[in-house]
Amino acid sequence: MKKFPFLSLLLFVLLAACQTTPDQTPAQPTAAPITVTAAPTPTLAAGATAVPTTAATAVSTTAASNPQFNDLALLPNRASLSAGWQQPYNPLTTEELYAVWDYSGMTAADQLERLWYFNGALWLERSEAWDMNKYGANGRMQDIFVFDYEPSLAPGHYRVVLKVNGVELASAEHTIPANTVGPIVEPDSGFTAAVQDHKTLVLRRVDGTTAAWESFGDIVDLAWLPGGQHIVYSEQIVVNAELPGTLGLRHNLWLQNVITGQKNQLGSTDENLHSPVVSPDGRYLALYSGTLYGDACFVDANLHIMALTASGERANLFSLADFSGLPEVDGTLPQPNLFGPGDGPFDPVPGEWRDGQTLATRLVWYCSPSDDAGVYTLDLNGRTAVKTAAEALP
Repeated sequence: MKKFPFLSLLLFVLLAACQTTPDQTPAQPTAAPITVTAAPTPTLAAGATAVPTTAATAVSTTAASNPQFNDLALLPNRASLSAGWQQPYNPLTTEELYAVWDYSGMTAADQLERLWYFNGALWLERSEAWDMNKYGANGRMQDIFVFDYEPSLAPGHYRVVLKVNGVELASAEHTIPANTVGPIVEPDSGFTAAVQDHKTLVLRRVDGTTAAWESFGDIVDLAWLPGGQHIVYSEQIVVNAELPGTLGLRHNLWLQNVITGQKNQLGSTDENLHSPVVSPDGRYLALYSGTLYGDACFVDANLHIMALTASGERANLFSLADFSGLPEVDGTLPQPNLFGPGDGPFDPVPGEWRDGQTLATRLVWYCSPSDDAGVYTLDLNGRTAVKTAAEALP
């Protein structure tokens, strides 16, 4: 927790040299009540400077008011104000939202109003006299922002309206997307990946710069390959919206190179591969196929292991039928157990890698009276399967 006593959850900072009495706190975009107080203007990042008052910008307080606002924009986080910042900028989380604009013709007699809206409802409302000593008549405003550092500003649609002497001069909008998968950190590189609003894969590098790639379908899972150069993910496609549940869904499997931006397809909707779990050396992927839909003794699910080349391309795809040592049970075949240990809740995880060559996975023979169900270790070297006694996966 950052030690700023004036931050309970959300603080609005505007023209801090004017010590005004806060307005009554309006409804907030978070569940907990938030106190809004006036506070000193925070220090700006390098390259993001408020316009100082100089002889060139200062004007007489008796000058005629002719306020003009141009190029108003809402920018996420302090980094987006810095000169030379790489664009586009897609933050994984938004702690600060700045209102930035050019102004001219202001006088000390002018009254500035800021109306902030969250998801269409009035959220914050402020009104203060223009500070000629600090800002002058002309310049660029860069130190007005709302922020919530813990946890962050809520996802949703933000809008700010600026008025001078009751007349609206400018408005701007910005949507903070929700993270629908992740964020997930790759430990070797320190890179972080997340999926925003289901279809956008976002990367944040250790220097704070970001990259983003759009997907046609919903990205429902992702996993890093060791080293931080590749991400594997499943893209969910609706092939028949009239079918219930998962029956009308299929998946493409992709490998995204976050360094070059190149994307390779590892599996098509016909194969319906998804839910990847990466081996420690990055050479193999444990995967499910099928819709995971169950009806009595039938479950549309199978377990696969995909081998990858050193460059991250698909090499081989193995199924349970390729491993010897699995019991043969009349009328049924081995399938992945989609439920937690001890018939726990639905928990479809392909398995846990013991090392780069062995995968521990839960298998079951549905509608079989045998006691063959349990945890099996699949050895890729010899393509053998051995039941592990008295062992359960987490």
